[in-house]
Amino acid sequence: MKKFIWLEEYGQLYIDKVIFESYFPVIFTCLNDRKEVFICVCCQNNEEGCKWLIGKTDGKSIVKMLRDEITVRQLLVEYSTGRITVDYKENEYCISYSNSDWDKDSIYLPKSDSYMYAEDGEFDEEINYFLTTDHIHYAAEYYEKIAEKVGAVCKNIEPIVETLNTFSAAIGHVAVPCEIVIKTIEVCGMVYSKLTLDSEEYTNHEIYRPVFTGTIQTSEKSMNYEIGTDHYADAA
Repeated sequence: MKKFIWLEEYGQLYIDKVIFESYFPVIFTCLNDRKEVFICVCCQNNEEGCKWLIGKTDGKSIVKMLRDEITVRQLLVEYSTGRITVDYKENEYCISYSNSDWDKDSIYLPKSDSYMYAEDGEFDEEINYFLTTDHIHYAAEYYEKIAEKVGAVCKNIEPIVETLNTFSAAIGHVAVPCEIVIKTIEVCGMVYSKLTLDSEEYTNHEIYRPVFTGTIQTSEKSMNYEIGTDHYADAA
């Protein structure tokens, strides 16, 4: 991929998909080394210089734009973060954040009716790409502390989970009215355990995802319970 711009907060951006172009790319996406997705819109290209508006977004939001469910303006303003402006003048790049280019009445923002107006099938390839490509990058160095804590948690609950999975596979439904927790078997109803790490370092769920969740459901009438577990890896 071709290098585009280096940002202090996000690192090097590489041009990934050109969605619309004239003599130059007008609407395109970028990825950085963490595989984060950025929408880039060229809003000026003349004798005064070039200007791009850039927002950190995600593949699903780009698909919404390609399907004309949202406008280019909405993708930048409502479905992106960062609000980055890149100016290129006199062979130099100038980068700024949340400046007047992003004001509601800015001449640089796309118009309020700036849909892609795509023909049938025009963006099928791009839509498939952004729906199927996993842009989440797993970097072990970011999660060493989480991995250690998760290992300790899972070590304690594995016997219970394995036992429940064995029962579920062998019997399907177990006619025992109960609520199952780590240390207590009591009460009839529904149990939802979300064994996430609540330390201040990992409470930003836009960056860190739940590391383990378990769901156990019981029915007071039928006296049966269904067992399900979901395991997730943290990702940024």
